[in-house]
Amino acid sequence: MLKTILLALVILVGTGIAAFALIGRERTWELFAGSPDRGPRDFSANRRSPTPNDALACSPGLCEKPDFEIAPVDDAPAIAIERLSQRLISSDPLARRIDDRKHPERARFVTYSPLMRFPDLIQLEARAMPDGRTGIMAYAAAQLGNSDMGKNRLRLEALFTPR
Repeated sequence: MLKTILLALVILVGTGIAAFALIGRERTWELFAGSPDRGPRDFSANRRSPTPNDALACSPGLCEKPDFEIAPVDDAPAIAIERLSQRLISSDPLARRIDDRKHPERARFVTYSPLMRFPDLIQLEARAMPDGRTGIMAYAAAQLGNSDMGKNRLRLEALFTPR
């Protein structure tokens, strides 16, 4: 009986390893959990993950209870998003832009953890503020698991920390 259980366990683990090797880690997670792209985020709804695996950052007054605030910028919304997008892509080799770019004041990215390639979604949006500046909203969330060990917050903090 014990040998049968151990054999089944070895086969199950072997199948998992073979799947990772044959179809790739990123594609394996997509087959298991679906696409990491859940569509554009509605920042006005202020929905957060029920588990501690996300991070929210906003310019003052643009969202409720952000994890930290982002200073407004002087660029137009589309330019602000393009600059942030370029910065994200250049600092994270695993990040890929996945939105259709029809709304230049928004951007969506999927990125992956280095070893296991767990997918995370990053969403950025810029809005003109009454003072003529541009406010930024950023949300990053893990697709899998109950905790990202603070990785998404660190990712957003790095994106908005001056170099």
